[in-house]
Amino acid sequence: MTSTPTIAYQATDLARNHRQVLGAARNGGALIRDKDGLALLLVPAEERERERDVAGLALNLVRAVLAISRHDRSAASFGDLGWVSVLPPESQRQFLAEMSDALLVVSSGLPLRSVELLLGDWKATAESWADPEAREQLLAAADAPLRETEL
Repeated sequence: MTSTPTIAYQATDLARNHRQVLGAARNGGALIRDKDGLALLLVPAEERERERDVAGLALNLVRAVLAISRHDRSAASFGDLGWVSVLPPESQRQFLAEMSDALLVVSSGLPLRSVELLLGDWKATAESWADPEAREQLLAAADAPLRETEL
């Protein structure tokens, strides 16, 4: 997440001290106050996009939590995570737990790649549950007794 810059620049500093302002922007953000006192934040675009992605994922996760807590299985109630609606309730709870943990980790500034991989894995799982034949096999496998194996 973007930290609040400790130095506030004036709009005129963009012309007079542009290297200093841009250096501050590259290193986390430059706070610029315009002549009316409005605070503007100059940050690297990649950082801003990442923060927007994390916030969007968090909002989607909240929608999913609400849908699950209301026992609403319609895909529309899950928003962009509509595919989660085909998962069994226990898998939905596991998805929420894993995604919550992953979002907490990436919110500290780490790359989103781990969340993208996790989403891909869960989407593949949901596709299996959405396919009637695969669903039957998954349910049969869940009811099958565990075989004893010697380690």
